[in-house]
Amino acid sequence: MKYLWKGSFVDKEDIHIDLHDRGYQFGDGIYEVTHVYNGVLFALDEHIDRLINSAAFIELNLRHTKDEIAAFCRGLVEQNHIENGYIYLQVTRGDGTLRNHGFSMYEEQQPVFCGFAQSSTRSEEKMVKGADAITVEDRRSLMCNVKSLNLLPNCLAKHAAQKKGVSKAIMVRDNIVTEEKSGNIFIVKDGIVLTHPNGGKILPGITKQLIIELLHQHNIPVWEKEFSEEELLHADEVMVTDTNSEIVPVIKVNDIIIGNGARGEITKKIQMLYKSLIEEKCGKL
Repeated sequence: MKYLWKGSFVDKEDIHIDLHDRGYQFGDGIYEVTHVYNGVLFALDEHIDRLINSAAFIELNLRHTKDEIAAFCRGLVEQNHIENGYIYLQVTRGDGTLRNHGFSMYEEQQPVFCGFAQSSTRSEEKMVKGADAITVEDRRSLMCNVKSLNLLPNCLAKHAAQKKGVSKAIMVRDNIVTEEKSGNIFIVKDGIVLTHPNGGKILPGITKQLIIELLHQHNIPVWEKEFSEEELLHADEVMVTDTNSEIVPVIKVNDIIIGNGARGEITKKIQMLYKSLIEEKCGKL
């Protein structure tokens, strides 16, 4: 496997991480995950735009243009001969000086770009069968709009789900459902699709945004509106959306069956529309 490291493609043994890198000590950095279908990076522009927005929010100097970042991403796919899978791109603020909460001025920063590519198989079975979930307290910061390396609350949420024998952990803040530990949440009630509005409480998901656009195009009512845990538990349909898994129906939450306990018709319709969009951009799946 070839890794991206400081702008070059190298073997794993050629990577040497500075103990004083701010990403290592403070989680001072950002990342993106982009899916690959048929050797094509899906929604690459949107993912790079989000990386750039995250960097701007935390005053991180990327020192690379959008085209250069795209070249890094395509290089990971080509160097590793990825037909289907994903790439992970990470940028830390670098530094290398002794531990200090303060960081260099924008013009002085020397970021560290790194990344890898991984093959994986698209699971339509999971998209049909769905998943079970629990709800957990959302203990993250109010900077969730930044795709930050600080993922400890997400990891703890995943661990809580694992201990309960389920795969999904749905986060709740002050009785408002925010998102799943690694994806956005949609619910359906009486034919209307609801999802939490963008802002500091959730990540502005790429899959989420593409789905909203598809729903508008096909005259399916969708509102970006807060909803409660009670509304989640009494929804007709619930789904989790993210880059790698696409759209996964949630069949049960806290041992309460959602709807009729199977993938709903609107979820099925959204999956079909999303698959068609992927095939339009990347070829037949």
